[in-house]
Amino acid sequence: MTKPVVLNIMDSSLADLESKGVLDSVGRLYNPDGAWGRVLHFTPHEQDLKFGDLLEHFGIEVYAHPVQGLSPLKILKTTYHFWKILKAEQVDIVRGRLPYLGSLMGAIAARMRGVPFVVSLGGDNRIVQEKNRQYNYNSRLLSYGIEWLVLRLANSIIVPNRYTQKYVSSIIGQRAADKKCERIPWLSDPIQKPVHNIDYRPVKKSIVVVGFLNKYKFTDVIFRSIEVLLNRNEVDAENWEFVFCGDGPLRKVGQDKFQGITQVKFPGWTKREKVHEYLKDAAIVLIPMSGFVLLEAASLGKPVVTSDVEWHREMIRDGDTGTVVTATDPKAWCEAITNLMANYERATEMGHRLKELYNKEYSPEASISAEVELYHRLTLRRPA
Repeated sequence: MTKPVVLNIMDSSLADLESKGVLDSVGRLYNPDGAWGRVLHFTPHEQDLKFGDLLEHFGIEVYAHPVQGLSPLKILKTTYHFWKILKAEQVDIVRGRLPYLGSLMGAIAARMRGVPFVVSLGGDNRIVQEKNRQYNYNSRLLSYGIEWLVLRLANSIIVPNRYTQKYVSSIIGQRAADKKCERIPWLSDPIQKPVHNIDYRPVKKSIVVVGFLNKYKFTDVIFRSIEVLLNRNEVDAENWEFVFCGDGPLRKVGQDKFQGITQVKFPGWTKREKVHEYLKDAAIVLIPMSGFVLLEAASLGKPVVTSDVEWHREMIRDGDTGTVVTATDPKAWCEAITNLMANYERATEMGHRLKELYNKEYSPEASISAEVELYHRLTLRRPA
């Protein structure tokens, strides 16, 4: 079967991925295991052109287009440019990354050419905008309107979980969402466990929290839980420690709150490789709100305590593949942590079942297979 040619459109910058230390994953993300014949990657950020040589190895060609703001003339010219490219390069699929302006231009061009258009969502795009009262294009109407239009124009919408599909339903209706949505988990490579010397033992068992430290991610609730545990002397200082791996507005608050307490550590923002080291050595992973960290912890088979928000319950079945607590209840977090510490053999069994679930439904191989199948299915539907 001929490999499809994909036109890939991204509004954010590859430089952002580089700063997060995940640029090396772009090859598999945009051209998974060389499944596509060619990928024409378009970005509004000219600085991304410097990554061209790196991505060429993966069959990805990087191009820049001029649209970053809402210039009507530039939008029309770029849409027309995409329209011409679709025919000249015999593009089979147009793929938008997030349902905003770049995807809208690609969707219109694809519709005009009769080329299938696919857009992917990472979750509820409106939560952060509403929480911060900061909207894309400095306009709630424009941000939400463009998102609605892209989702309506899409032939298929890739969502990582049922929670995100429900979000899509709230925008375009359940019937349309059920017809268009394809659940394909985020492409997250498993963390490889270290090969330690047989005598290796971590100095202490770590209870690790990874992520941005703010109220939105319930960091303050975790702080209150740890305070209670320490005041009750329920955490053996010689054997257990808490590690908050990440930066954010509550990092300084935590450092002040636990000043002089060596059991609680704040290494701050660290490179991805170092984050993985913390996860490898973790005895328990606390996940108040996250996506990729949950997948990474699952790939290691770690005992997990997570909150009852967003999509967490889809992967963490309480008492089976981990522990689920009420996000805003410090007592629930305390109880969950103490139960896992006291029954660590049972905790590791739940971790093993979580890893089995990850291997079966959330592994990169499962995600890549589902995406390849979707692209070929859309290509076969396309009229000659």
